[in-house]
Amino acid sequence: MFNLIFFLPSFTLNGAGNSTFRLCNKLNKKRYKINIISLGKNSHKANLKKIGCKIYELESKNVLSAMFKIYLIVKKILKNKADKNIFISAHHHANIFSIIFLRSLKKIKIIGIERTDISELLIFDNIITYSKNLLIYFLVKVFYRKADLIISNSKSGKKDLSKLCKTRVVNIPSPSFISIISKKKKKNRKILKLIAVGRLNKEKGYITIIKALHNLQIKNFTMQILGDGPEKKNLKNLINALHLRKKIKLIGFKKNTTEYYDKSDLFINASFFEGFPNAVVEAINHNIPVICSNCRGGMNEILLNGKGGDLFPVNDFVELSKKITLFFENPSSLNKKLLIARRNIKRYSVSSHVKQYEKVFYKI
Repeated sequence: MFNLIFFLPSFTLNGAGNSTFRLCNKLNKKRYKINIISLGKNSHKANLKKIGCKIYELESKNVLSAMFKIYLIVKKILKNKADKNIFISAHHHANIFSIIFLRSLKKIKIIGIERTDISELLIFDNIITYSKNLLIYFLVKVFYRKADLIISNSKSGKKDLSKLCKTRVVNIPSPSFISIISKKKKKNRKILKLIAVGRLNKEKGYITIIKALHNLQIKNFTMQILGDGPEKKNLKNLINALHLRKKIKLIGFKKNTTEYYDKSDLFINASFFEGFPNAVVEAINHNIPVICSNCRGGMNEILLNGKGGDLFPVNDFVELSKKITLFFENPSSLNKKLLIARRNIKRYSVSSHVKQYEKVFYKI
């Protein structure tokens, strides 16, 4: 029996929360005793409890203030007899403090997961963010080498972390789908139906998408953006200012996105950086061609450096506009790339993800 302790500060229905739930759901509960720690509400709590996970929801405002509570929880779990005890945290601030506070404990292995490329810390828009990011970047460099293992969602993320920290990093992509979805019938398009999915943050590049659509010469299109976040008001104001209210709809967060994918012709991701964008894999799995920014992270890996979808320079709305127009006028090239992408994404299934993690658990 292995004791697994997952620490995810924000356990929501988005990327990291979904990935952790999918892993826990498929692990053999006779072999693994699973504990989940989060700050505040765990959105997957009910389903995690159903599969036998122990849930800890801590009333702490930040990771640092929660670490003493986490230390006590871990010490209590370590009293239970197990063949191995493994603590798994996610994202750099949680990883750093977990290593600092728990490294002194005996009989525990510490794994840190990076779900976004470390280059995100080099992107900032004010002096406060710059100072904070620079400190975290330094702490990552110092403390990640004290972990037993670091896991990166993308190959480029693995390369960047290995170079920065001089430590062992392995690449395990996110579990982006259960199984390949059968191809849907091609529609006779009179209106180009576009879709983007993801949290409404600055780094997701929605402003780039909106500007690209404003720049389009074709007018018979619609755009649905699925997701919530702090940029919603700003995006709504920009849409109104550019007179695109009838064209672009902010749908909000949707737990089940299938019906939206099924009605769409083209998926767009304009992120400034990524970890491993599950939504891109989901779009390909729903047989939708994709146009994505050529950003750091797992994008190039998924799209095989442009063989599985079109890429455009980060923040270049003019080039994005051209690629959307090209697809509308002649979709055959991007549809051919879609076939290649669909063959490639089989590597990113939940079953493959679980096998890779179990291999780590036994070898660490």
